[in-house]
Amino acid sequence: MTSLTSIHNALFNTRPGVYKKAIIALVSIVMLVPWQVSAAWFEAQGQALVVNGDKEDAKKKATQEALRQAMLFAGASVQSVQTLANGLLKKEQLTVTANAEVQNVELIDEIWERDIVTVRIRADIFPKPASCEAAGFLKTIATTEFLISTPSQAQDGQIQELSSVIPLKLQASLTQQTNAATIARITDYPIDWRRQDLRRQAPTLARQSRTQYIIAATITDLSLNREPASMLSFWKGDRATRHFSLDISLIDGVHGGVLMQKQYGTRAPWRFDQFEDVDASGAPFWQSAYGEAVARTLEQVSSDVAAKLACQPATGRVIQVAGNTLEVSLGRSHGIQVGDELFLYQTKQVSNPFNDNFIQYNLYPERVTVTAAYADSATVKVANDGILMNIQPNDFVAKR
Repeated sequence: MTSLTSIHNALFNTRPGVYKKAIIALVSIVMLVPWQVSAAWFEAQGQALVVNGDKEDAKKKATQEALRQAMLFAGASVQSVQTLANGLLKKEQLTVTANAEVQNVELIDEIWERDIVTVRIRADIFPKPASCEAAGFLKTIATTEFLISTPSQAQDGQIQELSSVIPLKLQASLTQQTNAATIARITDYPIDWRRQDLRRQAPTLARQSRTQYIIAATITDLSLNREPASMLSFWKGDRATRHFSLDISLIDGVHGGVLMQKQYGTRAPWRFDQFEDVDASGAPFWQSAYGEAVARTLEQVSSDVAAKLACQPATGRVIQVAGNTLEVSLGRSHGIQVGDELFLYQTKQVSNPFNDNFIQYNLYPERVTVTAAYADSATVKVANDGILMNIQPNDFVAKR
């Protein structure tokens, strides 16, 4: 069976000078907001030049290129591209394969104009998280001090300091849990993330802090239940139990979609006196039963965040455009190295007649290669001597 590379080379070697015209793929990836589903329909459009009058071969190449681009962007493998494309050419209808990554592929449309065929396909793609290449790239996170939703609950013990201490503890816990994600920035003020107008500012915070994701958190419960000692055992003092609840949202700082939203809660004995001012950053607090219970909760948060981000792409923005050279906000700290290939894409929000919001991803047909990598930025150029068009600062770049 002829390989995809052989087909690619045959097409371009047959007609020198048509490289930039022969195959152009524009991938529109449409998924519901928030971006939480494990699979998504990817629509891809591929074009190919008819060489020596072979329309069937041109259609096959256009179909393969569209499917290949969609699978690459989704994080799936491309081993079955040719098989899937050939199936489409034969059946011209819905195709179900044995590959767990691609459940369904559908040929939507084909248009012939002179010597160019345009093929549009739709694929239902399930990237395999266990083997994703993105697991090796560092995902950077920004967060704020955690708002205490009911400040009066912190008065017993005067533990208002937890607003700033908890994110620091979460930062340390995440560092211990994984090398794939880190809290790189904690702002010194809390935000009420329950307000939708403020939640929509998450991409702004990510851009200012040069991070990819935002943890939006609120401490929702610090309530304390004290049971007075009985008359027969008054020497034991009051028995107290304190609650700790935390609402966490993991937000894509590039597109604003919510990747994870979860409530965490625990309770434990509170051994401190009612009139004692407790140092919420000190060892006595964190070595107490309550402090240990809170720490275990933060470990669970860290584990969930690490798992959710493991296969997310390393995503950044275009900082500067100079001809066919770009400066992007991904660098060595994100796992980017010289020679890596990156995707360029743009996004826009669309709505259907029912006012459901979708994010559409338009993938640029040319990939770029890293020519120089710095701490948190890199210089990239178009691969294969292609030409950059319509790329602007603040467009997106991703490593899958």
